[in-house]
Amino acid sequence: MAELIKEPPTPEGVFAWTEPASAYNAKYPYNNVMQTESGHFQEFDDTPGAERIRTQHRSGTYTEIRPDGTEVHKVMGEGYEITVSNKKVLVQGFCTVTIEGDSVLEVKGNCTQRIKGNFEQLVEGNYDLVVKGETNISSGGDMGVQVLNPISGRISFLAGDVIQVNSDVSVSGAIEGDSVHSIGSVTAGTGIHAGIPGSANPVAGITTLGGINAGLPPPTPTVPGVVNASVLVTAPVVVGTVAVFGGLLLDPTGGAPIMRIIYNTHIHPTPKGPSGTPITFMP
Repeated sequence: MAELIKEPPTPEGVFAWTEPASAYNAKYPYNNVMQTESGHFQEFDDTPGAERIRTQHRSGTYTEIRPDGTEVHKVMGEGYEITVSNKKVLVQGFCTVTIEGDSVLEVKGNCTQRIKGNFEQLVEGNYDLVVKGETNISSGGDMGVQVLNPISGRISFLAGDVIQVNSDVSVSGAIEGDSVHSIGSVTAGTGIHAGIPGSANPVAGITTLGGINAGLPPPTPTVPGVVNASVLVTAPVVVGTVAVFGGLLLDPTGGAPIMRIIYNTHIHPTPKGPSGTPITFMP
């Protein structure tokens, strides 16, 4: 599985933001200024090495083109930009967008993102994703999902029909549910429980077209329909309201014939109870 990290790496100072100071360095008589009665002004500065153009509103909103061609645009109030037809934006260097308040992006058509490098997101609050249609996620390599809370973190899957996994499932903890179906194999380190008495589904079972291994796995794949147990297989037999557990031993030919031969070569007296009454076994 791919290595998971708590926070994506970012370039040094990528989120830093500083408004650049004015490039004003005018020398007489190169700076040509036009100013109105209310305080608007416009500068065309031809000072050698400090050439610039600045247009400023009396409120402080301004646009300044600096000696190297850099443009600074500051709006002291709200800003609106409307394009009636198509628009293309090209940034040939690094781009940073910092929004100190909330942000809403509405796309009334389709939206496509093409990222030729890595894509990283860091959400310091909650993350909600709602898709009203189908959702498909494909990965060319490993895919990892990790809950960073080591105490109370959990992952929940809820589907109206089924959750289907088309590969092997390896779980270090427990899988809980009314029904678990697998086309491949399910490996459980400590055990598989199908149905818990007293629950909403007290009767359940394990169904497989292959074999079942209980204990150490055999050196070769299990034959379909065969149950291998390193010790024994126990099954409850209900007598009245009491469940009596007994051991069941099977061999490849069925019925443990060798043990029957040994048993049949001996004479076994009829067992009796404490009162001397013969004990009758259930067929």
